[in-house]
Amino acid sequence: MARDLKNWIQAAAEMQKLLDIAARQCDEEEKRIDHRKKPRKVRIKWRHDEALHCIKRDYIGFENDESTPLMTDRQFVSHFRIRKDRFLKIRDDIIQKEIPFYQGKKSGNGLAVASLEARLLLPLKCLAYGVPPHTFQDYFQMSETLARECCINFDQTIKSLYEGEFLRLPTEEDLGALLKLHKHQHGSNGMVGSLDCCHTIWKNCPKGWQGSFQGKEKKPTIVLEAICDYHLYFWHASYGYAGTMNDLNILNVSPLLESFANGSFCDLEAAVVPCKIAGDEFHHCFFLVDGIYPPYSRFVRSIPEPIGDQQKRFSEWQESTRKDVERGFGVLQSKFQVMTRPFLQHNLNHIGNKVSTCLILHNMCVSDRVMGDVNKRYDPAFSVESFVEVVEQPPDLAEVQAKAGVRVGVGNDNIGLTNLPMDAMRGLTSKDRWKELTSVDHHNRLIQALMKEKSME
Repeated sequence: MARDLKNWIQAAAEMQKLLDIAARQCDEEEKRIDHRKKPRKVRIKWRHDEALHCIKRDYIGFENDESTPLMTDRQFVSHFRIRKDRFLKIRDDIIQKEIPFYQGKKSGNGLAVASLEARLLLPLKCLAYGVPPHTFQDYFQMSETLARECCINFDQTIKSLYEGEFLRLPTEEDLGALLKLHKHQHGSNGMVGSLDCCHTIWKNCPKGWQGSFQGKEKKPTIVLEAICDYHLYFWHASYGYAGTMNDLNILNVSPLLESFANGSFCDLEAAVVPCKIAGDEFHHCFFLVDGIYPPYSRFVRSIPEPIGDQQKRFSEWQESTRKDVERGFGVLQSKFQVMTRPFLQHNLNHIGNKVSTCLILHNMCVSDRVMGDVNKRYDPAFSVESFVEVVEQPPDLAEVQAKAGVRVGVGNDNIGLTNLPMDAMRGLTSKDRWKELTSVDHHNRLIQALMKEKSME
């Protein structure tokens, strides 16, 4: 009897332990938060119709309504950096291309979606003020996700539609107009533009890449190389170089130097050369650069310590004229302040598309200012009232031979280039182009001609 009572007490004690464990587990489960039972976040019902009404009332105007919008055309440019007629042309081009993201379809529950105007104006305002996409979601009535998608798709759309026109390389007609423009404005023949680089800060650069992108600015940066004319139009733009590279390193891997070496730029300028500077004839055009660039035959640098009136006048002309590209970078950054703010994106492709969009929109603004019509193609010499013709005489036989790939002035008859394979001819001509580009004698001859020209003014 006593043994049975003892067994019963032990069983009761074990049962009590099990009950205590089960109670503790129940308490822990009760303390846990079941997200499925948690009340959902209130979904915001964005009023897209009211946003479109506000946009038409403030900026665009209503159809079949003679009343003017609240904001003038000048205020439209102040808020979005481009003219209203340019914005309307972009809108019409997107409608004509039928890009899926900008199709005005109804949502799944039958409600209206964000309008085309809202999806275009929000990215423009973000580029203008350099702020995140959700900054203006109250006016344009968009969620943060949709606003971010609008900015990404806007950059891709602008680049795909207008890159061929507003980020194009100069044609023969463009190059001739550039020479006429700079002859009229700067008083020198054969000048294409000014070359320089600009840094943009990359805030969210990955830790593993910061050693490659952190240069003299002590922050990770990405470099833009560009050529600008007198009207601040960018004719060459190459972006994506690490901030640890200086202007000289970037030039060595730039497509601009490659065009000099492979002869593509030589073929382009064949229609506008030879040109005369102070009575001396030159068979190539030149660019203005700062002191870090090497003394190539196409680059004109200033003299650090000029001696005499002739060198002083030349240095003053070179330094004042090269401000074209500095002004170009300044106007680009002031118009689109996203270029001055640290980029928050992680994807380099998105950053590159954003910079390309800013350059395209900047060139659009320059074209609209110079041409006065959004439907006209940009012509650098459009505003030049009187200019001196650059092509003074037709090219002679030597130029025709040089354009055809024949080496001139090195004994063609003795080495028999016509019997060599085409690949060997390409190698020889490319070598000759490189020797001519790096020739210090050609560089000094150009500098002396320019100094003589400026001393006679």
